[in-house]
Amino acid sequence: MKAKTRMILLVFFSMVVSYLGKEVPDNAGKDFIIGFMEASQSQGGTSQIPLKVFITTSNLGIVSVSISAPLAKDIYSGENITVSKGVVREVTLPKNLRVQGTGRSYKAVHIISSDEIVVFGINEAHHSTDGFLGIPIDVLGTQYFVPSFFSVFASFFKSTIVIVGTEEGTTLQIKIKSTNRGKINLESKKYENNDWLNTTISRFEVLQLQCKGDLTGTFVQSSQKISVFGGTTVTNIGEGTSKDHIEEQIPPVNVWGKQFAMSPVPDTSPNFIRVLASEDDTVVSNKNHGIHTLQAGQFYETRVSSAYYISSNKPVLTVQYVPSAHDGHNGDPAMTLVPPIEQSNVFYSFLTPKSSDNKNFENTFIFLMEGLSYKELVLDNNPIPQRGFSNVAQINNISIGYIKIPHGSHTLKHSSGVLPLGGILYGGGYHESYAFPVGQRFTPINQECHPQPMVVGDGLDNDCDGRVDEEICNDYKDNDVDGKENEDCVTEQSPTTMATAKLTTTSTSSTARPTTPTTLSTRTTTTKQPTTKRTTRMATAKLTTTSTSSTARPATPTTLSTRTTTTKQPTTKKTTTMTTKKLTTSSARSTARPTTRTTTTKQPTTKREISMDQIKPQWFTLTEIGITSGVAIVVLGAIGACCKKCWGLLKNRDDDDDEDEKRYRRKRRSTTKLPIGAPSIRPMYM
Repeated sequence: MKAKTRMILLVFFSMVVSYLGKEVPDNAGKDFIIGFMEASQSQGGTSQIPLKVFITTSNLGIVSVSISAPLAKDIYSGENITVSKGVVREVTLPKNLRVQGTGRSYKAVHIISSDEIVVFGINEAHHSTDGFLGIPIDVLGTQYFVPSFFSVFASFFKSTIVIVGTEEGTTLQIKIKSTNRGKINLESKKYENNDWLNTTISRFEVLQLQCKGDLTGTFVQSSQKISVFGGTTVTNIGEGTSKDHIEEQIPPVNVWGKQFAMSPVPDTSPNFIRVLASEDDTVVSNKNHGIHTLQAGQFYETRVSSAYYISSNKPVLTVQYVPSAHDGHNGDPAMTLVPPIEQSNVFYSFLTPKSSDNKNFENTFIFLMEGLSYKELVLDNNPIPQRGFSNVAQINNISIGYIKIPHGSHTLKHSSGVLPLGGILYGGGYHESYAFPVGQRFTPINQECHPQPMVVGDGLDNDCDGRVDEEICNDYKDNDVDGKENEDCVTEQSPTTMATAKLTTTSTSSTARPTTPTTLSTRTTTTKQPTTKRTTRMATAKLTTTSTSSTARPATPTTLSTRTTTTKQPTTKKTTTMTTKKLTTSSARSTARPTTRTTTTKQPTTKREISMDQIKPQWFTLTEIGITSGVAIVVLGAIGACCKKCWGLLKNRDDDDDEDEKRYRRKRRSTTKLPIGAPSIRPMYM
C-alpha cells in the first residue's frame, strides 16, 4: 500500500513540468540603447530631417514597445507602440536627438519591450541617407575596434565615432588611430594617432569623437557594456564625386568571425572591402589576392567586382563600402558590415526605408547560403520563383546572389525554417543610398570556450569549434564535416524522415518504367514495429506507398514467388531505421516490374506527419512558457498547502491496512494445510 501511495505521488508530480526557454544571442532583444551621429547634407550643413527607427518582432503575440530619451525629455517625451510578427512599425524621432560635433550629450534613445524585437535606425540628410542594425544590450561587449572612412574631397567631411553608455560610472580607454594627421579636440585636449584617451561615461550619455582623418582601427575598451557606432558625417568613396552619410553600429570583438562571403552591389563600380584585425599576427587569405598579415587595429583593403570569399586565422570584422557613381556606374556611398558565415541566422524581418525626398528606393537583398539551398527561400511566406534570383555565383560551396525586394515590410527564411542564411539590404536612388545587414547571431565565439551539454537551437557554440548550431540532429549526416554528428544542433529531425523521402522517390520513378514480362523472386520482410509512434507512422507510410505503386501498373504475365519471414525488431532508433531502409529497397524491387498478383495489406491507423515546425523545440513561444510556468506554480502551491495533511492521512491509513493484512495472513497460514509434496508458499510483501 505504501508503494502504491508513493507511485501516485510520483506520477502526479511528474505531470507538473514547465519548459524554460533560452533566448538565442542575436540582433533580437528587449532592451536597446542607441545614439545617432551627426549627419551632414551632401553640400555641407547640418541635417534638418527627423530621425527614424523601424521596429518589428518574430513572436506570434502582440509585443508592447516603449521608446524614450530618458535624459532629453525636453526634446522627446517618448511614446508607446505595439508590434506583431511580419509587421514593421516606423517611429519618427526629433532631429535634435542627432549629436553635433565632438563632445558629450545626453541624447541616447532607449527602447524596451515586453518580448524580443528587432530595431533598425535610419539617419537621413538631404540626398544623404544611411541606416544601421540595432544591437541589443544583452549581446553588447566591452572591447571594440571601430571602422570608419575618410575622404579629403571636402573640408566638412569628418570621420566619426559615437559611444553610448549603458551603465553608470563606465570607464573608457580609447587608443586613437587617425590618418591625414587628424586630431580629436575634446574638452580642451588634443588627441592624435596612437594617443590614449581615458575618460568616463554615464548611462544614456553619448560621447562623439570626430576628426579630419580616418579613424578606422581605433580601439575602445570599457569597464561595462557600451554601444559603439562608426562612420562619417558625409563622404565620397572612390573616384566618384557623389556624397552620402554612412554609419553602422559595431559589434564587440567577441562575436567577430573568420569566414566571409560577399558580392558587390549590382550596377555599381567595384566595391571596397576592408578587413579589420582584432589580434596581432592575423592572417587574411583569399584566392584572388593572396595572404596578408595584420596586427591589431590594422586593416586590409581591396576592391571586388564579383563574388568574393575571405577567411582568417583570427577574428576579423569585414566592412563593405559602396562607391560613388563613376564611369557610367550608378551608386552612392553606403557602408555595411558583412555578417560572418558562422553567425548566420534562420529568419529575418525588415522594412525598406524611403529616401529623404520620401521616394521609394530600388531595393536589393544580397543573400548567401550554403550549396543550392537558396532555391527554397521564402519571401513573405511565398516561395521565390527561380526567375527571382539574379547573378547567383558559387564560391567555397556558398551561393551568393541578388533578390529584388519591393517597398514595404518583409520576412525572409528558408522553407525548412532551420537552414541559416546571411543577408544585406541595399537601396539605391537619385543621389542617395543605404545599406545594412538585416540581422545575424551574436554568439560570443571569440572568447574562452568550455564544451557543454548540447541543447538544440540554443544559439551557442556547444562543442567549441567556432561555429554555432551547425548540425541537424538525427539526420545521420556530418553536416559540418568534422567527423562528428549531432554535437551542436539547430534542430532535431525524426530519424525516419529521410527514409520517407527516398521511398517516395523510388516508388515514383519505378512506375514510369516500361512493362516487360519478368520472372521475379521477391523476399518480403514483415516487421513488427517498435512501440514508438513516429516509427509506426513511418512504417505505415512506407507500406501505403508501396501498395499504391504496385497496383497502379498494367497487368502482364509474371511469375512471382514470395517468401515471408517475421522478424521482431529491437527498440533502438538506428536499428529500426536500417530495417526500414531494407524494407523500402525490397518494396521498390517488387514494384519495379509489372505484376498480376495484388497483395492486400491491412493498414495500421495513419496519422498526419509531424512537420519540422512542430519538432523544433526552440520555437516554443515565451507566451506558452509563461502560461505553463504559471499553471505549474499554482498547482505546486496547492500541493504544498495540503501535502502535509494528505501525507499524514495516507500514512495512518497505510499503517492500519498493513497491520490488518499481517493479522489476516498469520491467521490464514495457521489454518492452511499443504498437501504432501507441495512447495512452500510464502507471501511477498510490498
